[in-house]
Amino acid sequence: MAQWTWSGLGNRPIFFPVLMVLCGAALLARTDVSGWAFLAAGAVLLLIAIWRGARWGGWLAVLGAGLAAGGGIARLHAAGDAQAWPVPGARVVLEGEVERATETDDGQHLVLDVSRVDGRSARARVGLSAVDAPPLSAGQRVLVPARLRPPMPRANPGEWSRFEAQRRRGELWTGRADGERLVLLSGPSAAATWLARAHFELAESVRAVAPDEDAAALLLTLAAGLRADLGDRVEEDFARSGLAHVLSVSGLHVAVLAFALFGLVRRLLVRWPGRFFRRVDPRVIAAPAAMPLVWAYVAYTGWQAPAVRSAVMCTLVLLGHALRRRSDPLNALSAAALFMVLADPAGLVDLSVQLSFVAVLSLVLLAPLFRDALPVEKPSHKVLSGWKLVLAQWREAALVTFTASAAVTCASAPLVLMAFHRVGLAGLLSNVVCMPLSAALTLLAAGGAALHLVSPVAALPVLWAGAWLSHGLAWAAHAFAALPFAAMTLPPPPLSLALAWWAGLLALVLLHGRARLLAVSAPLAAGLFVALLPRPEAGVLEVSFLSVGHGDAIVLSSEGHHALLDGGGVPQGHDTGRRFVLPFLETRRIERLELVGLSHPHPDHALGLPSVLERVPAERVWLPAGAGRGPLVGDIVAAARGATVEDVELGHAPFHLGAATIEVLGPPVDRILLEGENDRSLVLRVRHGDVTFLFPGDVEEAGEESLALAEPVTVLKAPHHGSRTSSHDGFVATARPRFVVFCVGAFNRFGFPHGEVVERYEAMGARCLRTDLDGAVTFHSDGHAVSVETFRERGEVEGMLRARKRPVARPATAGAP
Repeated sequence: MAQWTWSGLGNRPIFFPVLMVLCGAALLARTDVSGWAFLAAGAVLLLIAIWRGARWGGWLAVLGAGLAAGGGIARLHAAGDAQAWPVPGARVVLEGEVERATETDDGQHLVLDVSRVDGRSARARVGLSAVDAPPLSAGQRVLVPARLRPPMPRANPGEWSRFEAQRRRGELWTGRADGERLVLLSGPSAAATWLARAHFELAESVRAVAPDEDAAALLLTLAAGLRADLGDRVEEDFARSGLAHVLSVSGLHVAVLAFALFGLVRRLLVRWPGRFFRRVDPRVIAAPAAMPLVWAYVAYTGWQAPAVRSAVMCTLVLLGHALRRRSDPLNALSAAALFMVLADPAGLVDLSVQLSFVAVLSLVLLAPLFRDALPVEKPSHKVLSGWKLVLAQWREAALVTFTASAAVTCASAPLVLMAFHRVGLAGLLSNVVCMPLSAALTLLAAGGAALHLVSPVAALPVLWAGAWLSHGLAWAAHAFAALPFAAMTLPPPPLSLALAWWAGLLALVLLHGRARLLAVSAPLAAGLFVALLPRPEAGVLEVSFLSVGHGDAIVLSSEGHHALLDGGGVPQGHDTGRRFVLPFLETRRIERLELVGLSHPHPDHALGLPSVLERVPAERVWLPAGAGRGPLVGDIVAAARGATVEDVELGHAPFHLGAATIEVLGPPVDRILLEGENDRSLVLRVRHGDVTFLFPGDVEEAGEESLALAEPVTVLKAPHHGSRTSSHDGFVATARPRFVVFCVGAFNRFGFPHGEVVERYEAMGARCLRTDLDGAVTFHSDGHAVSVETFRERGEVEGMLRARKRPVARPATAGAP
């Protein structure tokens, strides 16, 4: 059994110093101390370490110097000037250099190193979503109009957020760029132009020989890093099957290519005629010959972080071969980590980087322990020979792959749950079957891409074989994803339980004797996590108003029964269903919806529903009578396969959701005088004992007057997001809500909610909540009393906004969505 100890780790000269650099970059990046002050402190500590030598004081000084150096690097990387900028929400013209340009489903995501704003000098990084912009590459200077706002922290349970990464990278502003008015101040570099043309020509050749688009996309992902072409179904199948690592140029692919090249060159040298290469160790020549090719592949596929990490490690290992020294994997991993943090300190919060390093650590520390625990002897040339030895070697390869997959699954489970809200079991089996296919596909993809640069015609047979192998791998991923135990949807674990889990695994590896009993913290953490899973409570109704920007998305749950009203939506923007609603449903372990309601067919209510209905089946869909079957409604109906679709209006039979009853109050049967879609919204009232909730959609004055509302309500969703065209005196006086929720987006261009509307409700004694400031707002009702909790602390968000002047509210019009 492999023996690892703390002293053994300490004997690796750079392991603990690099670990302290990582800790400094992770923990000190958000302090207000200058980065230069941290670096100066690190230099002083390093001098003390040199003075103290190998004694304890010297080692402690080295560790302190690493901590300070990490903090200094992170602080300098995140530096920027937040005060010299215009007010949030204002339209500005930015001038700067493109640091990164990434293709997205609806355009490009740009990271711009800004030098001027409206002609004035400024300094910061800005993250922009650009639609209809020309293809851009790093290094180009651009002039682009944009509407900016500061990055905001997570607003909903389960939501994936770039907020922490943005802060660490100094992206002090984010927003949407006007791609049609973008002006190129400099063209792409010759290298970027050549690479774009090479990728385009390779894609054309691959699609010409591939059996289908999914196979072509998978091959191009590994050959050129063009992951944006992968479809949602393929991504979902690979994620559920435990093969998500195949969908990007990961460390595994780089390692396979590196050692395949090393072995190929070494074998050619051994078989080379003549005596010259027989006089030297072929490894001395093969290792440096393979390294440039490995780095060329990493550059060709876009410098993806896991690939860079693996390339650094492989370079160190190959250098060890060239120098006839054995490379230590932990030293190599430490060197790769140091390289990564120097190049991009903010990469520490990048999930792909975290998973990559955790996977390698688990393979080095945990996988051998798992393999030694299996009661199966390793094959030996002394005992076996012939076909028995071959079969035993195949069995050993399968067991090693299985234990490696188990080790990676165990070590990365908390990270995977935090990011994807699922843990997969199919990967334990799928990796045993598919890893050889993935390795072969990597060689075909890299070889085909390299050969295509020399002769596109000669590359076609290699690309054809790679495309069909991609097709087979996609089919295998689909088959494994369909297994009933493929993946379990679970909420993200608390950080304390995740740390207890990792501490248990570390104790299992590093401690011995009775001290190893501390490893019990891992199963205890898992058991406590299962015990704390949310379970339906009898007689309780939970209503959550999600923060989806300017739009509505409301989830109702009672006794294991669930409903969704609206799904939010941003025209030409992100998919609110996939970004906000689905993660929330996963954290609540909601796998089926009894009812889905659309208040009215406007984008900010409808666009997010199709992606939700494609993933979460619904039994019934309610549409407002008279809404018709336009494109928005048509997409919803098409996605709601197998659901009963009903056009409902006042007088429709109530719907029972657990202990609650949903009543239809609108639209009225006689709605000929209601001219706009807003006034013809689906209006629902939910009764739960003495507690009532009213969801009036976007009704305005005429729609409010048509409601047969004769009693107060406990909780009200403010009509039309708090516009002054709604919430008139008569409606407010009749509703007399105790709580009012304004579903609004931060810095929305309509200025919602309007101040006089908020004052009107507050004058009636209502507590007003806002999804832009409070995040998701959740009410719990027992049928007699109601309590409320918000996802955000409003004071923290308001403090961020005070650091930048608030935008001037613009008057809204009746035609606002």
